[in-house]
Amino acid sequence: MKNLVISGTPGSGKSSVAKEISNLIGAKIISLNELAISDKFSFEYDEDRKTYIVDFEIFLPYILEKIEEIKKKNNPAFLIIESHFSDIIPEKFIDYAFILRCDPDELGKRLEKKNYASKKVAENIQAEILGNCVNYFIQKQMKGPLFEIDTTNLSIRSVAKIIIDIVVKNKDGNEYFIGKIDWLEKLFQENRLEEFFE
Repeated sequence: MKNLVISGTPGSGKSSVAKEISNLIGAKIISLNELAISDKFSFEYDEDRKTYIVDFEIFLPYILEKIEEIKKKNNPAFLIIESHFSDIIPEKFIDYAFILRCDPDELGKRLEKKNYASKKVAENIQAEILGNCVNYFIQKQMKGPLFEIDTTNLSIRSVAKIIIDIVVKNKDGNEYFIGKIDWLEKLFQENRLEEFFE
């Protein structure tokens, strides 16, 4: 069983891409967000940010047990673990990591469609500009393959096929190297950083 971790800022397409991959190759999915908001792990609700606060000390061991359980019980060819905080997964449980990225302007539209509060929209756009999800994986000093894919102008199916080409068809994925996407530099060149950071 190969474990595919899909990360990225909310709105980048993680859940939809994971479902599409599952439909195309029969991969099993663990959505960390769905599990995290269950009563077992969410002890507080942040009213300001309209989000749950998760106790990771209890949550992570449960997830690792679940991974092992899926391996023993079903042993699918591929298991997808998706979430904006999937960097909590230890490296030894990651065979491939994909970070989905999205242009800040498009991300704002996507998050507004999801009815995110304006403060939460702003925070997520800032996180995307700064590349937080990528940086978390870089800090892990992973030895395994790590890719970032710009989903801004791609369909869900196109992104799913890129990932499938890499993990199933063994395509090299060199064009999706970490560091290729730099919204900070793009916005700096456009003299627009002040639009997103006060």
